[in-house]
Amino acid sequence: MALNHCGYGLLLCLALSLPAYAESDEGNAAFAKHDYRAALLNWQPRAEQGDATAQYGLGRLYFFGLGLQPDFERAVFWFRKAADQNNPYAERRLGLAYSLGHDDVAPDAEQADIWYQKAISGFSKVADGGDVMAQYLLGSMYSEGKGTEPDAVKGNFWFQKAMANFREEVGQGKPSAQYWFGEMYFSGQGVSRDVDQAIVWFSKAAEQGDLDAQLQLGEIYTYAQYDHRDSDLAIKWLTKAAEQGDPGAQRRLGAAYAERAHPNDAMMAAYWFRREADTNASYAALDGSSGAVKPANVPSSSQN
Repeated sequence: MALNHCGYGLLLCLALSLPAYAESDEGNAAFAKHDYRAALLNWQPRAEQGDATAQYGLGRLYFFGLGLQPDFERAVFWFRKAADQNNPYAERRLGLAYSLGHDDVAPDAEQADIWYQKAISGFSKVADGGDVMAQYLLGSMYSEGKGTEPDAVKGNFWFQKAMANFREEVGQGKPSAQYWFGEMYFSGQGVSRDVDQAIVWFSKAAEQGDLDAQLQLGEIYTYAQYDHRDSDLAIKWLTKAAEQGDPGAQRRLGAAYAERAHPNDAMMAAYWFRREADTNASYAALDGSSGAVKPANVPSSSQN
């Protein structure tokens, strides 16, 4: 099952952005900017040398087909490499991989739960040390019952911890913190759901060039379910995201133009669909020339 990046919705945003919030790593910094080419070139040699952060990052690129062709086996291979070094982010990703399955590999709830439990243990250690994204993920896992029984009290406890840390960094004007602050309002995690407040924080981050915030604003202004539909604002923010070279944004912008009937909209739709195709073609060429390690044996669902 290939998962394509669309930039919309909490689950996919979490999947793509974590732990890119911590941008001290050059690969994570590139990933946070959706510069998947730079992330790949940074992570590939480091992953081969045993760097767990790079192994996890490389796994994400393959899992979602970001900057290269999606490859479930390579993704699991690199996640397993990082998880074997007790990287809780990779452990959580393996839980997701086993819960989803892929093509002829059936979902394996038992294996998914094993890796989710490992992730909770690992996240708990770093969350106590102040890792804001670990705090956020613990809140999510306890709330959703991933690797544990659902526990709204524990979930809210960790969401509140994360929100306090985000609030501190929001005060410093950090766009990544503004984005996640908005995401908590948008999804109603740790606070009551409030799309208007989410727009406030997404807008602050988007104005500073945060691509995820621009995409979320594009979604909010596109879909009637959020009660803020405005095709002009949707196109404004999707254009800013698409101009940063993100193929998902380019595809969504093309669709936004195709859904309208204004003069020149058909031409603009064709232009952005063509830009998306060109971007994906360049990614495919990079994948073929990257010398990426192909796993000889991917862990089966019977291995833990």
